[in-house]
Amino acid sequence: MKLVSAVFLSIGIKVIAAIIEFVIQIFLTNSVGVSGYGNYTLFISLVEGLNLVFFSGSIKANTFYLSLPSTSIKKFKKKYILFYVIPILIAIDVGFRLMKNSYGLLLVVALLFYFLAYDKSSVFFSRGEQVLGLIGEYIIGRSVMLIGLMILSRIDGLILLDLYTAQFFVMFIWFVFFSQKLELGTEEIKVSERKIWEYQKSDIVGAIVNYLPTILQFVFGGAFLAGLAGIISLIKRFINFISGPMAKVFLPEFSRLYIVKDINKLQKTYVMIIRIQMMFIGIIGTALVGFPHLILRLFNEELQPYAGIFTFASLCFLFIASIGPTVGFLQMTENEKICNMNRWISIVAMFAVWVVFRKSPMFIIYGLCAQVVVEGILQYNTICKWFHASIVSVENYMCMWLPILLGRLCVEIFELQYSFLALLVFVIVIGLWNFVCALHDPLVKEAVREGLKKLKR
Repeated sequence: MKLVSAVFLSIGIKVIAAIIEFVIQIFLTNSVGVSGYGNYTLFISLVEGLNLVFFSGSIKANTFYLSLPSTSIKKFKKKYILFYVIPILIAIDVGFRLMKNSYGLLLVVALLFYFLAYDKSSVFFSRGEQVLGLIGEYIIGRSVMLIGLMILSRIDGLILLDLYTAQFFVMFIWFVFFSQKLELGTEEIKVSERKIWEYQKSDIVGAIVNYLPTILQFVFGGAFLAGLAGIISLIKRFINFISGPMAKVFLPEFSRLYIVKDINKLQKTYVMIIRIQMMFIGIIGTALVGFPHLILRLFNEELQPYAGIFTFASLCFLFIASIGPTVGFLQMTENEKICNMNRWISIVAMFAVWVVFRKSPMFIIYGLCAQVVVEGILQYNTICKWFHASIVSVENYMCMWLPILLGRLCVEIFELQYSFLALLVFVIVIGLWNFVCALHDPLVKEAVREGLKKLKR
């Protein structure tokens, strides 16, 4: 009951976060243009990519080892920061100084607070403080960014980067302030360096997948195409609003259920996540797939010629998002090795597509779409084999996706591509359809019944 309530609470929080994020990105692209947005995207790709390459294994360790309230890894964390994090940050700063890049120190500061904020956040989720974790991670930082953009009269590249850094500093302060609410484990446990490395290898692949394409697009295509790639990557960011909070709520539960070997409950929980996620996939899919011209016009009129690639990428990302948090599930059930192997296979597929379409200015985006689809199919197939059953039947899957496809068909037939009213109507109808589907899930039904009983009391 508590977990299901947390999921529905996360839905409300992610709606607010998605709105804030959407306003921020529209504000940025209209203020600095697509090329300026490309320069900004390059910086954040470096910060978030470096965090994935070097530090995100610590976050996964928090999720895995702190899912039981009695455990603690304080000794490991102190050594990790002192003998690993700080030397790497110094090395990165020295590297940028040798390249005579004036943004190196700012990048290192941003990277430090990015790591600290998300490391603290993962502890909150592991200890069951989902509300404080969700608000801190998805609302606080973005609110700082938006308020800063609205207050400042002049916006240039340096100011944008300062605001980007400031949001993670405020997030870190938020988590430090509320740390007193966390359960303090007394059982100090040994952290497996092998497991940390397996987690880290997985996230190195994530860095290649999520951030290398934008960096390469900047190198080979310039700031404008990097800006376009950045806007298309917003699709994945909005998908993180679907799977991110929900996965963070349930990853410790995956770990707990796996430890106690409750495989039946584990499978039911995974299916429930898919059904709940489809509520937001339906809403976002309606907008991105049904009204791409309207969405791109909000960002910048220069992007209208790229509606086709925008729609294609949207379909790829949303389709894979609808099969659930595959990577998180495999990592929390000690399937890190096969999970990493699947990701490397998908990267080979991405590079192969880059070679085939190398003469196209959009070759980076084509490869990214191929990688997402190949990885999603491989990870989902691995989970089905692990359960010895198909997680979601083809009929149920089509039932969840059919309204989105019918919506796109109606838009084309009645030429509603630029109608805000039509977008609003389709979003409401398809959102309600998927909400009803989610209510038919056994675990959701059980949670609703328990909630109603408590209200009657």
